Amino acid sequence: MSSKTPQFDKAIEEILQGLKPHQKTCPQCGSVFDIYQEDIEFYKKMKVPPPTLCPQCRLQRRLGHRLNVLPIFYKKTCSAPGHSEKIISFYSEKNPRKVYDNKYYVSDKWDALEFGRDYDFSKLFFEQFHQLALVVPHQALQHDLQSVNCDYVVGGISSRDCYYVGVPYRSENIYYSSLPIRCKDCLDINDTDNSEQCYENVSSDRCYNCNFCYESRNCLDSYFLYDCRNCQHCFGCTNLRNKKYYFFNQPLGKEDYQRKLKEINLGSRKVLKKYQAKFAKLFQRAIRRGVNNVKSVDCLGDLLKNCRDCFYCFQVFGGAENSRYLFHADKVTDMMDIFGTAKSSLCYESTGISPCSRIKFSRNLKGGGMDLEYCAECSSNCQYCFGCFGLKNKRYCIFNKQYSENEYWQLLDKIKTQMLKRGEYGEFFPLSISRFPYQDSTASIEFSLTKEQILKNNWHWQDEQESELDLSKFQVLKPEQVPDDIKDVKDDILDKVILCEQTGKPFRIMPFELKFYRQKNLPLPTIHPLQRIRNRFAFRRHWRLWQVPCAKCGKITPTSFDPQDNFKIFCEPCYLKEVV
Repeated sequence: MSSKTPQFDKAIEEILQGLKPHQKTCPQCGSVFDIYQEDIEFYKKMKVPPPTLCPQCRLQRRLGHRLNVLPIFYKKTCSAPGHSEKIISFYSEKNPRKVYDNKYYVSDKWDALEFGRDYDFSKLFFEQFHQLALVVPHQALQHDLQSVNCDYVVGGISSRDCYYVGVPYRSENIYYSSLPIRCKDCLDINDTDNSEQCYENVSSDRCYNCNFCYESRNCLDSYFLYDCRNCQHCFGCTNLRNKKYYFFNQPLGKEDYQRKLKEINLGSRKVLKKYQAKFAKLFQRAIRRGVNNVKSVDCLGDLLKNCRDCFYCFQVFGGAENSRYLFHADKVTDMMDIFGTAKSSLCYESTGISPCSRIKFSRNLKGGGMDLEYCAECSSNCQYCFGCFGLKNKRYCIFNKQYSENEYWQLLDKIKTQMLKRGEYGEFFPLSISRFPYQDSTASIEFSLTKEQILKNNWHWQDEQESELDLSKFQVLKPEQVPDDIKDVKDDILDKVILCEQTGKPFRIMPFELKFYRQKNLPLPTIHPLQRIRNRFAFRRHWRLWQVPCAKCGKITPTSFDPQDNFKIFCEPCYLKEVV
């Protein structure tokens, strides 16, 4: 079969033909990284040159183009024809990008081809793409069309009745949370799967009525757990298996345990903080499994479920095969350098793609995209497009301009050949043209930077936006003025504003929230919901690996816990002997 891009294929073959495993120095962070033989085989399969940046800097770049795990919202004027109302968006009014309200955006009243333009060979590709992205309207919030009553939600799939949540996946009645997967009736949870009636849980799975639980699974009616499995009615415990009625890792009889709990009023903020501090000491001393993978074979990474032949992959909750440098995925095969994907295959250096196939250097694609390169926010089965933005169900387009099939391949051959020669082809969109401020993006979680560092890199920075809440219309409470005990909270708290004890930002208590706290006998928070989400990320495992000596046998073992945290890390054999 003859090549449709002969000039490019010849040029890329010259680069890849004699390529052998070697080390490179990352021009961004200065670290030395490996190009492995398995990497090279994938580059040849996808016809891409080897990357210039190390794996961590490549991940940072992709994360910097995403705002999903942090539910951050602004009010922005709708740019749809005949509209001028303020709408909820993750773009601020100062952001130059145009936005359409979600209903108008998904309608047939406009076509992104209207903004098509010719490719200019005298200009750099990324410069031209950035200009295109500034004129093509963006969706105010990237809602999943199958989700219901999720107005204050960023991303997600098939969820219902969620509020102030980042990426709810098939979840219902979730509030002030990030990355809940198949959860129901929970508040303030991060990275939690298949759980119900839970509060302040992180990285837990299949729990019911559990609160302040971390990396625990199949637990019931418990408080303050770390790395517990199949435990019920436990309080302040770590590394337990199949236990009932334990209090700070000590067994009690059922009646003694119940009597002990009645004596503890967690509805008081002072009492709650006392037990949080006590548990923190136990949490620090707990045994930690270097990596926590389930039913995974020939894999290097962490938080992997049902994976095979995966290298340096993290948080794959639905299975993956033959993938490298993959992060947060579900049911995928043959992927490399990807963050955020489901039911996709043969994709490279992209983020937010589902379900798709044969995708390169693209972001936020959905609805069956195929053979797309350097595209963004395209949907509804787009195929064979290059450098396009916001298209729906289109083929053979370049810079939102449609061509015949022959014209498309001829022009594409010239563009890719020139980009490869210039060193542009093979690189993801630079952070300098990200649509989001770096401090709002997902990159700020894994790669926290100061304002000075962001500006020095010439990346997208945005000054803090003042709250539009008119405080003169409310009674404002300082943290110390909020009632200590939930039993002392009256319904009029719903008409008041609380100032966050950490950030000073104002926030309000919502009706569903007050009901939840009363049912669980928990005190009102004095920290802003967004800051609470950020705080919980301190409990997550990182998306990188360190090699550390096992605290039991001294054998070097991989872990996603930062060695500076001084946790007690066990290798797999020692962990299984000690804990299981």
